Amino acid sequence: MQRHLALLALLPLLAFASACGDPTDDDDSGPDLNTIASDDRPTKRSEVISVADPASGTLLMFGGNDAAIVSQIPGAAYLDESWIFEPGVGWDQVDDDGPHARGRHLAALDPTQGRALVFGGRYRPDGQSGNYTLYGDLWGFDFTERRWTELDDGSGSGPSPRYYGGAVWSTTDSAFYVLGGQTNPNPLVFNHNPQLWRWSEPDGWSELSTSGNAPSGRTFYGSTYDGKRNRLLLFAGQVGDFSSLAFNDLFALDLTSFEWTELHGGGVSAPFTRMHPHLQYDDARDRLILFGGHTDLGDDNDIWGFPGGGDEWELLNEADTFTGEGVGCLNNPGEVPADYVDMDLSAPERRHKGFLASMHDSLWIFGGMHAECSDHLDDTWRFDLESLQWHQLIEARTGESCARRGDDCACLCI
Repeated sequence: MQRHLALLALLPLLAFASACGDPTDDDDSGPDLNTIASDDRPTKRSEVISVADPASGTLLMFGGNDAAIVSQIPGAAYLDESWIFEPGVGWDQVDDDGPHARGRHLAALDPTQGRALVFGGRYRPDGQSGNYTLYGDLWGFDFTERRWTELDDGSGSGPSPRYYGGAVWSTTDSAFYVLGGQTNPNPLVFNHNPQLWRWSEPDGWSELSTSGNAPSGRTFYGSTYDGKRNRLLLFAGQVGDFSSLAFNDLFALDLTSFEWTELHGGGVSAPFTRMHPHLQYDDARDRLILFGGHTDLGDDNDIWGFPGGGDEWELLNEADTFTGEGVGCLNNPGEVPADYVDMDLSAPERRHKGFLASMHDSLWIFGGMHAECSDHLDDTWRFDLESLQWHQLIEARTGESCARRGDDCACLCI
């Protein structure tokens, strides 16, 4: 399927932008959401998590991988850094020892304790190959104190060490839920785990059974929480062989009855089939929000909505569009031609495995991986959920295609 948009005019790329926003951006009751006052910023990375805490008005980013990427496959250079982003201020690195360096971990907000919960992930030493060390520990990050505490070391009767999967906090029973994940240390052998685990204090971990129309075995999916209906939402993913087409179906797991329901079967009326989609829930408008991910055509930067009580997807912001031009450039079948996409330069670069969080009626993104250009990103953007407009806050120093930067490109990225 081809989508067509006119190429928009090039916007100025300013490291510390103060973009013209909606009238709500000038509301004296809150921060100027398009202002960056701090000069600090994280370096490029992907495989990160983000957790937003409305009570403190801040967002946590932890971990990630900034290793060199060869043929769309990143090496190993895992980070143990914790960063706080405060809208209207910017980035600030946290000075506290926390979890071991890792990527592909799971996280959710525990609003009752004002903390982020971080579970699992994988690690191997810089530059090495072979099997990964997998984690099954659970940590809490206190947003007020900006301090880490290990809540469970993973040696007990809880879930086995794993990465990917889904994690949400249920406001109905004040519990942290972990769904699925990969339990294979060997990155070339995928073990799809269908388990559902629940953690709460003081009870600890318990495994739960599910019923209903569950999604097929998969990995690389996106998940988030619908608090109005107390359910975990799961979208897309792939079987893990890197060659089969990805999915674009949508499922809900009721966290009261633990029954699965298929909400949308996918197909042409849904977003492109994809891996690593970024999901958040727009509580104000009662809808699921999808941003980007790695589609079967390449990375994307589109935004879609799915009503909480509805049954059809809506395209909210298309951004870049694939032209139908085939891969191959400079006599290299693996290179991507410069006209592979029509670029919407008012939107961020296409990506997957980045930071996505929701606060102040906005989506906030940082970093991620641009597959076609085999690099990580280090930019920061805001998407206004009312006006459906992007605002660049901190420009990318790495990861963008040369065509997007306005350079003289023979191909999209070189």
